[in-house]
Amino acid sequence: MAFTAEEEAALRGIIAIYKTQAPSLSDDVAEISPALYDQWTGDGHYYTAGERVEHGGTLYVCLQPHTSQADWAPSAAPSLWARNLAAADSPGATDVPAWEQPDATNGYPTGAVVTHGGSKWQSLVDNNVWEPGAAGTETLWQVVD
Repeated sequence: MAFTAEEEAALRGIIAIYKTQAPSLSDDVAEISPALYDQWTGDGHYYTAGERVEHGGTLYVCLQPHTSQADWAPSAAPSLWARNLAAADSPGATDVPAWEQPDATNGYPTGAVVTHGGSKWQSLVDNNVWEPGAAGTETLWQVVD
């Protein structure tokens, strides 16, 4: 499908507006919108904590401020980067993402809602890296459906 110059300019404007809003998107919306985030670069770019980048088809979140180096790619530097994990922010959400095993640096926050094992679960603690429903996690996750 070919666009007119006017339509293409309008699309570029819409994308630019969305890119300005990208930093404030929730993790679940960010996860389905990776094109709104810049590609990671290892050529001396300064990254701030909380900044998201796309690298190798995956969305990452910067954990601590740093100036990038070629050997500090998000997939190779877990002290600097964590995979963006999607979660709904309320038990009433209709599109709740599946739980994914987080690393020690990107656990689910208090209130995050995920699906796992046929149930909808809400995290009761910050930095929750435990599997919902696993033995001993009764004080970490609560079934909400």
